[in-house]
Order: sequence, then C-alpha cells, then structure tokens
Amino acid sequence: MTYDSPFAALGNTRDTAEVEVQVGEIVSSFAPGHDLTRIADTFSLLDRAFNGDLPGYQKLKTLYHNRTHTNEVVLCTARMLHGLYLSGQGLDGDHIDAALIGALMHDIGYLMSDAEASGTGAQFTDSHVMRGVEFTRRHLADLPPTLIEATAKVIMLTDHRKHPARINFDNLQVQRAAYATATADLIGQMANREYLERVLLLYFEFEEAQMGGFADIHDLLEKTTAFYRMTKGRLDQDLNGMSVCLARHFGQQQGVDRNFYQESIDCNLEYLDRLVKIEREHRLERLKRGGVVQEILELKGSL
Repeated sequence: MTYDSPFAALGNTRDTAEVEVQVGEIVSSFAPGHDLTRIADTFSLLDRAFNGDLPGYQKLKTLYHNRTHTNEVVLCTARMLHGLYLSGQGLDGDHIDAALIGALMHDIGYLMSDAEASGTGAQFTDSHVMRGVEFTRRHLADLPPTLIEATAKVIMLTDHRKHPARINFDNLQVQRAAYATATADLIGQMANREYLERVLLLYFEFEEAQMGGFADIHDLLEKTTAFYRMTKGRLDQDLNGMSVCLARHFGQQQGVDRNFYQESIDCNLEYLDRLVKIEREHRLERLKRGGVVQEILELKGSL
C-alpha cells in the first residue's frame, strides 16, 4: 500500500484494541510462536488502571500523557523491535517483553492513588518515572525477577534527562530493549498527526508541575523546534541513532523503504515553522486536528 500522507502509515493510536492487535501481529511476524500473554496482561492492567477500575487508584487524569500517548509508544516500540531484528540486532523473548511492557508502563507514574486527592498527576512530572518503576514492581510481581528488573531499566531510560551511561545495563539485550523504547517514546509522540495541538495540553501539565520555562502556550510552541533539535541529539548520540531501523520495518510490512515517523515529524516541524510566523491571536485557528483546542477551551475557558 502506498500512502499519500506519512501520518496515515502510522495508524490510529486512539484505538487501544487496534494497537494491541497490531503489536501482536508485528511481534509474531519476527518472533513466531512468541507467547503474547504477558503483553496482553499488561494491556489489561492498563485498561483497568487508566479507567479507574484498579482498587486504590483514581483514573488517569493527565491531559497529554494519556492512553493515546502510551499506545503510540508501544506501537512504535514494536516496530523498532522488528526493525532491529531485520538489521541483525534482534531480541530474545524476555527482552521483547521487557521493551513492550516498559513501553506500556513508562508513564503509569502519572496515575494517582486514592490518597492523592488533588491535581491531575502532572504534579509528579519530575518523579513519574520512578513512580512507574515502583508501580510495575508492585503490580507485575508475578513476572520473573530478571524480567521485572529489565523492564525497570527500560522505564528508567524514558527519563530523557538521564544519559544511558547512568543506568547499569546487565547485558546488550537489556540495553537494546531500553534504547528501543526510549527512542519510541520520543519519536512516537512527535510524529503524531495531532502533536502540535497536543503541545498545548503539555503546557498545562508543565504549569501544574511548576516546571517554569514557558511564559504561555505560545512560548512553548515557539520553543518546540529547539526542543526537537535537542531531542534529535539524544536520539542520534545517546540512543545510537536506532530509529533508522524503522525504515526496515516499513520496507517489509508496507513494501516501501521509508521512515514514516521521521517524515511525519518533518511535516509537523514544517507546519510549526509556518505557524509561529502568524500573529499569536490567529494561531489557534490553524490548530484544528483532533478537537484538542476545543477540548482545552472547554476545560480552561480561555487560552
């Protein structure tokens, strides 16, 4: 199939059931017979957790770090693993699971317990990664200890302030799993067709976390290109440029040797470049995808 838009090639990450099916199909394409039970169980755990059906926890409330973001990361991770396999860097079964379970659990630290009465969870921005590690160890305790520890290191590397050298990877398989998921976390979100609209949601998370650095949503938009340049440095240097493997995945799955993630990111940045040249009062008129701006207006009253 040939896609006119690279966004179309990435699929629908709003539909969790569809994403789970795709992840299973991708894994089965390069690891036939791999038992998908652990991955399915983690999808199920997240369903209950995010929907508020997990005893002791509220439903997930963060605006940006939501189920769609988790879906885009786990789907991109599966594609990364396939690309690594095709490039001769495939993972064994336990480390396939570590990468994908880590992708699913990497932002669960935003989930609030019943005892945490106020806020959306965004107040835990600075600590959410280690909160996610603790949640994973508690709620997936039936997994083999070595898999739990590998998954914990996968999650830790999604703290993008952390250089990989600060994490003690036990072996090359753990390192590849962590690099794959950390790469997917960055490029999966920036390649989303609604990324520029969702940046507005991210502003309100930063505001709640009292992170500072941005005067308003327009300031964040204007600094997003610089954020991408910094991100690209991490992708190419700290994470070994692993995203190039995605072209191999799409080459086999869709018959075209193209990295649709990079193409989608480039499209977003090109549109952003045009957007920030428009007067501020007219910018939001150009951000219509996904009804995100309308959602913010309904939540906040004004922008």
